[in-house]
Amino acid sequence: SPHLGMLGVESEKDYALAEEAMSFVDVAQFARRRLDQLSGGERQRVMIARAICQEPQIILLDEPTAALDPAHQLKIMDFMERLRREKNTTVIMVSHDLNLAALYADRLLLMKDGRRIVVGTPEEVFVPEYMGQSYECELSIDENPVGRVPRIMLVPEKFR
Repeated sequence: SPHLGMLGVESEKDYALAEEAMSFVDVAQFARRRLDQLSGGERQRVMIARAICQEPQIILLDEPTAALDPAHQLKIMDFMERLRREKNTTVIMVSHDLNLAALYADRLLLMKDGRRIVVGTPEEVFVPEYMGQSYECELSIDENPVGRVPRIMLVPEKFR
């Protein structure tokens, strides 16, 4: 809607963008349903499609994959990667999913209580010193065989 003309009428391009975004985040089947009739995860995917339709230069996402199953998490992240690569869109995302962040992020900002601990690549950030400062729990860090990036695993007390 921010790009509509004076009469506020959607163009064919607007409809095409909406259909493409809805299809990719797997919400096209909800096109005729009201937002309050969708589950939390469905609603989240609709909001992401809505943002994508605006063709932004920068997209800010707050936990975009939090309520999604793993298949939809990958679809969203793959689309964000494609958006970055093909349309030169800057994607800034808040996430508590460290492994997903390691797989997709070029740069990470690790924080604790609103303060910066370290900024860098996944390899520079996901090291015991910084992770210990941020998370105050035991973590195991090894290499993810997919992508050759760091992989973080919680170490429950029963395995220490």
